[in-house]
Amino acid sequence: MNHLASGFDINPDQDLVVGDVTISPSLNRIAMGDRQRRVEPRIMQVLVLLVRHQGQSVSRDTLLHHCWGGVFVAEDSLNRCIFQLRRALRDVGSTRLRVETIPKFGYALFVDEGAEAEAAPVATPATDGLETPVSTADTDTARAAALPPAGTLPATVEARRLRLALSVAVALLSLAVIVLGVAYWRADRVEPSLAIPVFDVLPLTLEPGMDLFPALSPDGEMAAYAARNSFDDFDIILRGTGPNGRSVSLTNTADHDRMPVWSPRGDAIAFLRSDRDWNCAIYVIAVPVGKERRIGDCVGDQLPNLAWRPDGQAIIFTGVPDATVKMSRLMMMPLEGGQASLLPVPPGGNADDWIPAYSPDGRKLAFARAWPDGKLSIMVVDTRSGKELHRLALDSTSVNFAWSVDGRGLYMTNASRQRRGLWYVDLQTARWQQVMPGIGQLGRLAVASQRGNMAMEIYRGHADIMEFTTDAHERTLQGSGANEYEPQLSPDGRALAFVSDRTGEPQIWLAEDDRPPRPLTNLQGANMNGLRWSPDGRALLFVAEVAMVSDLYRVTISDEATVRLTHDGHAKNAPVWMQDGRIRIPIRGETTWDIWLIDPAGAAPVKIDENRDYIDMSTDGSMLLVGNSGSTKLTWTALKGEGGGTLDLPVTLRRRNVVVCPDTIYAARVNLPSAEVVAVDRKTGAERRLGMVARTESRGQITADCANGSVMMMQFVGQESDLVLLNPVRPE
Repeated sequence: MNHLASGFDINPDQDLVVGDVTISPSLNRIAMGDRQRRVEPRIMQVLVLLVRHQGQSVSRDTLLHHCWGGVFVAEDSLNRCIFQLRRALRDVGSTRLRVETIPKFGYALFVDEGAEAEAAPVATPATDGLETPVSTADTDTARAAALPPAGTLPATVEARRLRLALSVAVALLSLAVIVLGVAYWRADRVEPSLAIPVFDVLPLTLEPGMDLFPALSPDGEMAAYAARNSFDDFDIILRGTGPNGRSVSLTNTADHDRMPVWSPRGDAIAFLRSDRDWNCAIYVIAVPVGKERRIGDCVGDQLPNLAWRPDGQAIIFTGVPDATVKMSRLMMMPLEGGQASLLPVPPGGNADDWIPAYSPDGRKLAFARAWPDGKLSIMVVDTRSGKELHRLALDSTSVNFAWSVDGRGLYMTNASRQRRGLWYVDLQTARWQQVMPGIGQLGRLAVASQRGNMAMEIYRGHADIMEFTTDAHERTLQGSGANEYEPQLSPDGRALAFVSDRTGEPQIWLAEDDRPPRPLTNLQGANMNGLRWSPDGRALLFVAEVAMVSDLYRVTISDEATVRLTHDGHAKNAPVWMQDGRIRIPIRGETTWDIWLIDPAGAAPVKIDENRDYIDMSTDGSMLLVGNSGSTKLTWTALKGEGGGTLDLPVTLRRRNVVVCPDTIYAARVNLPSAEVVAVDRKTGAERRLGMVARTESRGQITADCANGSVMMMQFVGQESDLVLLNPVRPE
């Protein structure tokens, strides 16, 4: 059986150092020292795929599928490609990289030890850029090779290595006296190889809809997850992980039941229940058959993370105990009732803590911490002393992780743009190794604490921008099959800016009347929102979050030049571009949202309004509008002449769900998952319904063409999330 999942993910702009060779995918170049060799793009694709699975067998079918795009070619094409790859490695003088033929199956890439004391990490980027403050390993030991687990190599390769080892041992024996002192000095400095299992990847769920929040029983024989076959509700499902595993509903209510977690003994499951008004509570139910029991209310967090305390007597969850500071904290709720209290962890100031996870032996607690400067870390503390053991810095905008079965490291999904897919990080050495490449958007994962098998989310999404006209007609704009959202119409109504991931990651795109859509930005690993046009329609403002740092950017339409305008890293909402060229934008401080004035010329930012998280301008530029999310009113100030007052809204204000035109207010009345698009006459107050979006996102962003009365809004067309099971392959 092939142990590889379909799909792989590389960063073509990033060099890889493997053994004694530097591989540059973007240049189609292989180099060793001063010697280099360019290869055909197809050969580079084959090499990168083999590197991604170093030490593992890759089938001919897998290579043909990924490197020839599924197009039928003769198998001799692959033979010639492998022949040319071997010759290229030989031409640059590599003595450590070997491409082995696996009879009747495919090929595998191996890195021999060579003459050097240590080898380079597997597929390690030439420039990592990731902080590892917990590691104190020196340069030599940090380069120790990450070899595949014993028993995963073909027998012929193992035999060859055994003969080589015996020969080397005889030769080294004569030098034993000379090297004994050096070996003694280095003995405690050589880093052990990462013994990561090879996994079989099997489907766990294939039903239509959303299967999320996987949890595995300690013995790995049962999976619990939340399933939603429509947008009506989630239920908790139990399913066996064996080949004939069947599913049963553990809960069946009109509410949302999510986030299941197994008790340490595997005899109960804790989960969240939220009603239609997002009132949230924590429940526990015995398995396989038992009566559910309400433990207590959530504390300020509508979708908290859960974990069982190792003794099974309390639930650890994330809450917001201070309504003023509004920072997420780790809290503890006794199973038998009582007041929830803060969990003692090293203080983080105004940092957000979430995703608590205990190691299998219960001696360590890992959790994610977002620092006030926007940086993200995984914190690991000793559960007895509360002492900080490790702090692993990440450059990701999101994180999902679970403990390995031996408690030595963490498995993580999509830890950064450079680390897409499933990775393992050893906490003692801060060394990373890829376990599986990206196969779609990987999400939450769970590891069985006794057996070590894993369950993981794989998400696929598709969203279009819908246009609703005054005569209640609707049509799909763009329709590329990707995720398209954040529409924003230009001042003259002739161009539409939006965010799309049609090229693989979110970028800002522009659709104009006289030319095909084109990308305007090329920011790597960014989440983008808050698009706003300049008054003259020559540029766009947007907020981008890169590596957990949120800042304001400007891109000009003519030359597609992107400039970063702020460097504070704080969370931001959509800005407003004033006629004088200055910018007003809501920025989240330590305790409140405030509106700041930004001068693109470089003057220091100035706070101009406190406790406001929303700002906009009427489409004719006559009124400046400010307010707060959750309100039904906007305060307006005249920008042309004098005046001001309060504007009543037909909907509850969200981030971007209102457009004020001279005669009409267009709005999205959001009642997730759906939203009703309405138009309200500003003079008479008469309301007209323009259409309904069946599934949309929480911000409810719209844009409107005041001239013809059309409104544009994002709609989810397809959402699918399934679970896969990763079973460790035991050595034979």
